[in-house]
Amino acid sequence: MVIGTKWDVEAEGTAGQLLNDIVLREIMTQDVFILDITSTALEVAQAMKDNNIGSIIVSKDGNPAGIITERDIVHKVMAKDVKPSTMLAEEIMSSPIITVKSSTDVIKASEIMVKSGIRRLGVTNGDDEIIGIVTDRDILTVAPGLNTILEDLIEMNREQDIPQTAEFGRGICQRCDSYVDSLSPVNGLMLCEDCKEDEGYYD
Repeated sequence: MVIGTKWDVEAEGTAGQLLNDIVLREIMTQDVFILDITSTALEVAQAMKDNNIGSIIVSKDGNPAGIITERDIVHKVMAKDVKPSTMLAEEIMSSPIITVKSSTDVIKASEIMVKSGIRRLGVTNGDDEIIGIVTDRDILTVAPGLNTILEDLIEMNREQDIPQTAEFGRGICQRCDSYVDSLSPVNGLMLCEDCKEDEGYYD
């Protein structure tokens, strides 16, 4: 996904500088669990339970294709009363997965999370290989007192959805894969206007 505009982040004194010096490789979770795109939602849920993790990376032909979280399982499988063994990972994953390099600092990572309306970032080694996952909670752990920078992340952590009226810049629709000038968050996906209407949301 292409992030439209760069946020101006205000940090106070030494606290802001300290966070600029903390990079994701220092706080990320290195145990990344990967399943093939043909795996079922049942297999995904079982892997999450067995490994005590909240997200799974989905791969296609050995390359990262998307990510599935516990929230995806609840909203896209359980809430729709779909039998988990009949739904494929490809149908419930969020794609493309948004990734950043392990050398990215936590302030920049928080900007991307808030702007994209997500709680997890894939962390790469610079060669598109995902070597870790960083969550909003990981960032809040190292920066619990930075209200202005992480205020929106704190709200997301309270399970409050981003308003459906919020719009973002140019990017790729996560449903039809079209490159459009305006995206809106709907049910955890960044959608174009046509797909937004198909989901039953109207301005």
